[in-house]
Amino acid sequence: MSLSLKKLAGETMIYGASTMLGRLLNWFLMPFYIRTLTTYEYGVVVNFYAVISVLLVVLTYGLETGFFRFSGKGYQENSIFKTLISLLAITSGTFVLLGFFLNGTVSDLFYGGDHALAILLVFLILGIDSFIALPFARLRLKNRPVKFGIIKLVNIGSNIFFNLLFLLLIPYLIKQNILEGDFVLIYQKFNGVFYVFLSNALSSVITFLLLIPQIFHIGSHVDFSILKPIMVYSLPVLFVGITGMITQNIDKILLPALLKNSGFSELAVYGANFKIGVLMSLFTQSFRFAFEPFFFKNKEKGMKSYALVMDYFIFFGLIIFLGVTLFLDVINIVLTQEYIAGNNIIPVILLALLFYGIYFNLSLWYKLTDKTWIGAIFGTIGAGLTVILNILLVPEIGVLGSAIALLVGYFVMMVVSWIIGHKHYPVPYQPRKYLIYFVLAAIVFFAAKEINIEEQFFSYLFKAVIFALFIGSFFVIKRYDKDKISQPE
Repeated sequence: MSLSLKKLAGETMIYGASTMLGRLLNWFLMPFYIRTLTTYEYGVVVNFYAVISVLLVVLTYGLETGFFRFSGKGYQENSIFKTLISLLAITSGTFVLLGFFLNGTVSDLFYGGDHALAILLVFLILGIDSFIALPFARLRLKNRPVKFGIIKLVNIGSNIFFNLLFLLLIPYLIKQNILEGDFVLIYQKFNGVFYVFLSNALSSVITFLLLIPQIFHIGSHVDFSILKPIMVYSLPVLFVGITGMITQNIDKILLPALLKNSGFSELAVYGANFKIGVLMSLFTQSFRFAFEPFFFKNKEKGMKSYALVMDYFIFFGLIIFLGVTLFLDVINIVLTQEYIAGNNIIPVILLALLFYGIYFNLSLWYKLTDKTWIGAIFGTIGAGLTVILNILLVPEIGVLGSAIALLVGYFVMMVVSWIIGHKHYPVPYQPRKYLIYFVLAAIVFFAAKEINIEEQFFSYLFKAVIFALFIGSFFVIKRYDKDKISQPE
């Protein structure tokens, strides 16, 4: 493996460790929520976070990718950062201000007049998080994964702390009559949804304070001459991001409307099981943090590097898929009985998120060739398919329809991107080899599912053996593959 690929792997490990640890800590909020919130309240929380995911992309304009692209294109990095952070300060501040006027209207239109203060907190969270996205991107550009990881962990750790404080400790102290009087009356005026987003807002404020030195020590100036080319480049990326977030979150936004009588409760079950699929998302996200700066900085290394990266990415993604699905009964410990009923969506979600990770790897060609508008077309196709299939399938087969819609959307995006990308930027990928990986993974998956061993010890042993055989197959294939990609110097 070349030095550049080793550095990518090392940075992926650091980003991955911080991202995975942080998100795993955050992930454990799910079993906490389903035990402290009603299914309705948890469904509202899932719905709010889906909306946040979409709007956060809108409020950052795709400037992270534009920042990476133009910082290495002859412009002074400090001037680019100062210009873009100033723009974000204006738009994010305006958005927070709008929240004070619109939170009641949003509450009346979509939530029957409930959760108005929680909606105001959502505006605040979005304003802060969109503003600090660029300082985080700057840490990545400057190859400072340790500082990046520490601040991310503080963000998630403080969020968990405040959740435990508001939803566990304070109710316990009230129950023990340790807290009494006006404080108790004020606390009980708000429900669990409010305290979930109050916790998030406080953690966002703490993160902003930690990033202040990163934001305000720049002694450069705002250069409006570089704003236009960056925006021209970034706006298609913004559209790609919006369509991507719609594809991934439209299910959680539409389900309450498509399942009218029990929409939020059904969404709670769907959202809890979707969270189990986050292990695949952890892998693809940590990889993305390192890979995006890598391919902008290492274009001269050639296409074989990208093909080699794809080889490893697909196989490790399939390891995660099998690891979760083969030992799902162990993971189910975190769920309560009413939530386990949604387990059937987990393999579908894991596979969908793997396809999205592959699509992201394939997307480098239109970013490197400055044809980001093509990515917008791919995203529109995926988002359109997902919305249509949700509307068609959910009323017929319930939440499984949302999972299938996500899978189809990402699969089509992946295939179309590979076909068109091969013509414009012919990276020597090896689709036949990747197909072998998927076939082997399918054999292991269905063998574990269809071969029923009653004795638990031997059942786990069987699954462990076939899981290990799958991992071993990778090294066998790599060794005897006659068309093996030559590793770059």
